[in-house]
Amino acid sequence: MTKILLIEPGTKLTKFPPLGLLSLASVLRKNKIESQVIDYSGKELINVKKDIEKSNVDFVGIKVLTGPSILRGLKTSKIAKELEKTVIWGGPHPTVLPKQTLENKYIDAVVIGEGENSILDLIKYLQGKKVKPYGCGIKKNNKIIILPPPKKFVDLNKLPLPAWDLLKNINEYFPNKNHNLLPVSTTRGCAFKCGFCHNSNKNVKDYLGCYRIAEPKRAIEEYNFVQGLVRNKIDRLDVGEDLHLVSKDYTKKFCKTILDSKTGLRWYTAARYATLDLEQVNLIKKAGCEQVLFGVESGSQRIQKMNNKFIDLNHATNISKALRRRNIIIINAYIFGHPTETKEELNMTLRYLKKLPADENLIQLYRPLPTTPYFDIALERKKVELPKKLEEWSNFGVMGYDKNVSEMETNYLFKTFYRTNAVEQVKYWLNLQKYYLRNNMYSNFIKTFIINRFTFKLKEYLESRK
Repeated sequence: MTKILLIEPGTKLTKFPPLGLLSLASVLRKNKIESQVIDYSGKELINVKKDIEKSNVDFVGIKVLTGPSILRGLKTSKIAKELEKTVIWGGPHPTVLPKQTLENKYIDAVVIGEGENSILDLIKYLQGKKVKPYGCGIKKNNKIIILPPPKKFVDLNKLPLPAWDLLKNINEYFPNKNHNLLPVSTTRGCAFKCGFCHNSNKNVKDYLGCYRIAEPKRAIEEYNFVQGLVRNKIDRLDVGEDLHLVSKDYTKKFCKTILDSKTGLRWYTAARYATLDLEQVNLIKKAGCEQVLFGVESGSQRIQKMNNKFIDLNHATNISKALRRRNIIIINAYIFGHPTETKEELNMTLRYLKKLPADENLIQLYRPLPTTPYFDIALERKKVELPKKLEEWSNFGVMGYDKNVSEMETNYLFKTFYRTNAVEQVKYWLNLQKYYLRNNMYSNFIKTFIINRFTFKLKEYLESRK
């Protein structure tokens, strides 16, 4: 039987279940390919060689984001090649830069975009069978070949449930006795194309397909499956991803499914202010919604236009106030340091923070993602240099290190970011503690004194200085 080991190298600072690999593993298993899954996120890469040797597999598949996980992925790949394994990369980074990824000697093939269909033909091809592995990049006769997108895309409703049972350390993701959050993948892609986001990349559009959203009942089925595997109680779902509540009809369907399930589940989601009205606010409250993330990005209309994201401040304010009156946590996400952003435009955003109510103003410095409209602007204006090798991308991306690609002085941008963030995170920490106490989540209340955005940012900074 063909065997494959799927590895999430992750980063040392964050631990998160490898949802994409779990979906891939379930499809491979259904097609009689023995799969194993190892998640190194939040850990040092100490046992890689021992784990690969013990797995006794033919293939090693590695999922890689742009940023620090590239170096961890390369370290893992080098070990795998020394053990004479065939190495396949997948995930966001090889999707947007497949050719450069394949130029590395430790990588034999890449899956571009979604992998559930493509990897089956790729494995057959690598075993010498006469198939064309559409949606993949391969090496043949010392040449790199990037094949066209797959002829069909994945129907989310026909996928087997993610293979959570393959995680040997599954209880680590649910450490609290009574209150744990289960992240569930309900969508694929995004209906919008913000200039800073990987969803605006051409390969993502061509190889991932259009925005799709699964039937709500799958979230309940996955919850029941995972709850049966773990020791502690799961009472909350995170179904937000890039965008969840995409329309009024879907919101109604999702809320009905949650209520009909009689599970009493609470849930976190993501939406756009433009897609919500007061009727939906009442619906999601009734159905147990506890948190909504909105991407605002900027108070400048010019920058909102760059992202095809227009915010009606009066409407957004009314929706935010209505949600908060119902004790639903509001997170408004902003970016400081957009390409071409001026000091005056950043001040517009600072004023927006005060006008648009939120429990958390989640502020991030823009970190360049390759081959997006934002990256192209930064490159054209000589704010970044184009990496010539795969490993040079390790400082980019959402988990990379802070860069200034705006029109502001770096000192002013960074000072404004850290000063504003300090104030906003104190407010959020207080609001979060109120939420935990309101819901009798006492262990979470205590942990938040130790693990919070301040301590994470400090760890991130110290790591960047090494």
